[in-house]
Amino acid sequence: MAGRREAWCPRCDELRAVRPGTACPVCGRAGLLALPPQPGQPGASLRGRAGTRLRALLPATRTGAVVVLMLATIAGAFAVGRLSRSTPSATATPPASTLPGNVPNFSEDGPITGRRDVGWRASDSGITVTLRGVTVGVGFTRLELNVAGLDRRLPGVNALDGLRVQDANGNDLLSGGEIAHINTASSEGGTDGSVDTDVVLDRAIDPQALAKVQVRGLTIADSLNERLGGVLVDPELQRNLTEDGSFLRQRPTCPACKVRVDCGDCRIIRVAGTAYHRDQVLLWLEPVGSTRRPGLNATVRGVVAFTGGRGGLELTSWVDGPDRDGGAVVAFDANELANRSTDADTGKGTMAFDLAVSVDAELPVRGRWVITQQGSSP
Repeated sequence: MAGRREAWCPRCDELRAVRPGTACPVCGRAGLLALPPQPGQPGASLRGRAGTRLRALLPATRTGAVVVLMLATIAGAFAVGRLSRSTPSATATPPASTLPGNVPNFSEDGPITGRRDVGWRASDSGITVTLRGVTVGVGFTRLELNVAGLDRRLPGVNALDGLRVQDANGNDLLSGGEIAHINTASSEGGTDGSVDTDVVLDRAIDPQALAKVQVRGLTIADSLNERLGGVLVDPELQRNLTEDGSFLRQRPTCPACKVRVDCGDCRIIRVAGTAYHRDQVLLWLEPVGSTRRPGLNATVRGVVAFTGGRGGLELTSWVDGPDRDGGAVVAFDANELANRSTDADTGKGTMAFDLAVSVDAELPVRGRWVITQQGSSP
């Protein structure tokens, strides 16, 4: 797309026979925009489509903070290593096996040399963390935890902060002492609303020497939903409807056309930009932190567009999100909205639509969980 000699000037709303990024030869506006390809166009990759629409929607200078992707955080546990310390610790000599006869001697982490079931727990910040057991193998230790909210269901746990593993005398069983941040290796929700999650350390410890596990923070995964209402204003569209949408593509300009979206009740997203170009309505949705939930990181995962009103017809729409960003570009066909809109009979050109937005989020929870046998509940 970058090599095409065709670009769009938002000021003139006209195509120019120049490369994208250059100045408009008529009005002088700098940074002409590449035209986004139609959905499904051969050769138009997901990443390419998202990039062109982002350039068309966002201003030259954005002040919004870049949002950390939840899925990238989970995948990072395997991409960059299990621990976030700067240098890996040396592998200790595995302890003598403490496996019962019916326990397999091999796991996905490698050969198993010992295991201990404990069931210790500690509570803070409305969350109970239970150390169910510890499995030790050649070069690794797996801490098996259960995390439960006292008054709500927890969707998942992505990471632990301030992890420390000690013996009965307060000596660290891991070289380097406290681990500032470590991603979980797995996280599965249970029927009781709790989450079973595992943390894999890069060295073996003596499971019988384990006496205390400390945690200073949890990164809780969550899934949230938002509902937005919008209006497309186009006085001419409904009077010139065609099955192939040729009117929209041939019309040179539409000074009276506009897109309005109401996000007043949104908790974690905002509408960062809108556009109406030819036959496409485009919206840039961006997650934001909430004052009620400070530190929230979120990424828009899916959007479904409907004609206006509850229970409206679903529109053909698509959503793109670029790498390393939590926002998303949503697009749907204006001609389809006009054909399906309940306002079509009036011919006033005011067409309502709804958006159902799903968001994956991460919420850090600070506390101090000191998990020992003495602190366990009976």
